[in-house]
Amino acid sequence: MKPSTTRIHLQSIHRALALALLLPLAACGPAETKTDLGPIHALHEQGRYRETLDDLRKHVDADPSDSEANLLLGTALFQSGEAGLAVWPLRRASEDPRFTVPASLLLARAMLDSRTAPDALPVINRVLELEPENLNALALRSRAHLATGKLVDGLADIDQVLERDPGNMAALIPRVTTLISLELIDEAELALATAQERMADTDEEISDAMKARLCIAGAMFSFEKEELDLAETRYAECLATYPRNVLVVTETAAYYDRSERAEEATQLLRDKIEQTGSSYFRLALARRMGALGELEEEEALLREEAEQVRSGQAWFALADLYVNRENFEAAILAFEEAVAAERSPSSMLRFAYADTLVQAERFDEAREVAATLEQAALRDLITGRILLAEGDPAGALEAFTRGIRLWPNNPSGRYLAGEAAEGAGDFERAMSEYRESLRANPGFTRAGLSLAELQAIRGQDGLAINSLNRYLSSRPTDAEALILSARIAHRTGRHNMAANALSRLAAIPGYQAVAAAEEAQLLAADQGSELAVAAIERAQLDLADPANLPALEELTRHLADAGLHEDALERVAGALESHPEDVAFLTLEGRVRERAGQSPRTAYERALDLVPDYAPALAGLAALAEADGDLESALELLGRATAAFPSDPQAAIDTARLLAALQRNEKSVEKLTTVLRDHPRESAAVVQLAELLVDMGELERAESVAERASWLGAPEAESVLERIRSLRGASRPSRDEAASS
Repeated sequence: MKPSTTRIHLQSIHRALALALLLPLAACGPAETKTDLGPIHALHEQGRYRETLDDLRKHVDADPSDSEANLLLGTALFQSGEAGLAVWPLRRASEDPRFTVPASLLLARAMLDSRTAPDALPVINRVLELEPENLNALALRSRAHLATGKLVDGLADIDQVLERDPGNMAALIPRVTTLISLELIDEAELALATAQERMADTDEEISDAMKARLCIAGAMFSFEKEELDLAETRYAECLATYPRNVLVVTETAAYYDRSERAEEATQLLRDKIEQTGSSYFRLALARRMGALGELEEEEALLREEAEQVRSGQAWFALADLYVNRENFEAAILAFEEAVAAERSPSSMLRFAYADTLVQAERFDEAREVAATLEQAALRDLITGRILLAEGDPAGALEAFTRGIRLWPNNPSGRYLAGEAAEGAGDFERAMSEYRESLRANPGFTRAGLSLAELQAIRGQDGLAINSLNRYLSSRPTDAEALILSARIAHRTGRHNMAANALSRLAAIPGYQAVAAAEEAQLLAADQGSELAVAAIERAQLDLADPANLPALEELTRHLADAGLHEDALERVAGALESHPEDVAFLTLEGRVRERAGQSPRTAYERALDLVPDYAPALAGLAALAEADGDLESALELLGRATAAFPSDPQAAIDTARLLAALQRNEKSVEKLTTVLRDHPRESAAVVQLAELLVDMGELERAESVAERASWLGAPEAESVLERIRSLRGASRPSRDEAASS
């Protein structure tokens, strides 16, 4: 398969601000000590967790069933900032009745810190079944509920904590903010008064951080109550009293944004950088500028931070920026700086570095870095990434299977295993892996979309809609998911749902034309081309704008279907009058002329004069060459089209078909195998490969490929299977039929 762009950067550089108002929890230690682990306990008591990692890994490698060593390893990893890696040893330790409660509580914290809050809930509930009065568990569960948007459930847990400990300031303050979020303003006012009264009356020492939280909660309450003058005063007072407090500054900036004073929010962060030199504020400003589209300033701020602080974390942030922009060479240079800046680089830093080397197709270097990873799970995941990128999905799947056996709740590992399974033709396994990735974290990967696509292929429309809903709850602006949702909803008669999905799609900047084109397709399928044309006209798009090409393409297709070829040509001519050198418009003109029975050659050639490797125009000329019987010229043009636009498999599929026509069967098989490695769901390529293998006498392999086509719903698959059985002189059922009987 093609190299995936999924990033597995699990080391969180910043914690979400919302979690800053939640309940702090004490770390839990083991229930009893083994003699040989005594020195490790002593180091932990001194807070020297990282120093114990190597010895603990040796203990666990030597005896994976040692629950105490697993608990200590999980504790050391968590306290060393590697919450994601702490999950699997803590999960093992929690299975031992001696350590169930402490290991489970720390496991839940690790899950929350590594952004897998849904997984934390059953772990915490298990503790509460054993110890219903455990306040730490209740506090953790409230945090998990709030992190997953279950505000009512989170509030209920906070209330249980306060019922047993009415003066608990750590619970009183998040109760205020949760009530505000639920728009229960009167109750929030009472909760705020209670918290303020408690803080004023207590003899306990209250930290400045806690006071700052209460202060900003009061300001937030005033704003939500629309007491705008008072809110302005309270935000200003909090800022004056706690000028360096991260929560105060960031919530004040958010207040400015909500008040349509974005420039003041930006300036506030700039001022705080100048006053404090704080890395947090510089990084917050960088993220802000990125969100505002000021990409150069975002990069400059992150580079400034890295060069001034020279920490691994700062260079990691810069590297992550480059990875997200797919500038892998720049990312690798930043990762090299990050590794050099750390006396003992963390596993996740080295893992991210190796992962980026894979994406840059520097596989030998990636293997070298992977070899330095102590954790077998991480080595296996990187090995799987390399094998997948090198075109060995079966080998990749074996490696991912080993990795996720040790790290079962890793959403990226599960997603990549699903991709590898697809590449190997095992779609049932792929669905299982995507399902697990979606369960672990709905928005961390595109697993929800991939699962829904496969479910839709199998006709499991209800399940597909459920998968899409879960996925879109975390990625509400994923255009592909919205398009698929609209198509499935329309197919199943859920027209309101389809309309809603298209409305959401149209609201995404740059996707209004795509939404109009999709609506036209759906209408045409049911009610004909006239309504499709009317839908595009109703969208009132400027069809001479290249940004609206999808709508113009769809309009001309439906005009042609209605026999209105002259109208279609006039629409394209109008677009070309405004943009005479737009190669997409020129290529569209060629297709429109072809539908009208005219020669498209001039339009395609004009496009290639402007952009010599414009893939759609090359494919158009290739079709003309094939029609003229000049297959060699057609192959040359298709080869150029594939090289120019490798993510579109059609040119490669056409190449394979022409190679077979020229009796170059082995080359055709090789081409189709490559297509299916990168695009495993291309049923046309699967059928073509199966038929070719039958012609070559490779019946066993042909049957396997044909059954893959059958799984994908290709109507030609059964006839190919019947042909294979006939050639074998047997009438045995296919594997799919045998499995279902």
